[in-house]
Amino acid sequence: MSKQEPIDGNEDTITYVYIPDEDTYGTIISHGAWASMISFYEGGVEYSIEIPNDEFIEVDEIGIGYTEENL
Repeated sequence: MSKQEPIDGNEDTITYVYIPDEDTYGTIISHGAWASMISFYEGGVEYSIEIPNDEFIEVDEIGIGYTEENL
């Protein structure tokens, strides 16, 4: 049997964002008070840049829980 509930509160969150200036989507690596580190791919190259929070739009937030299987 497997569970989708976090074990001991261990849960990661992935936040997808849209960056209008780059016309692309990315993910937040770290969220700051005024700026955040955003990771995105363009032309097969991964970029990690710091962007002011008002220059991207949060699209979706996904919680990733750990699974436990009892055999």
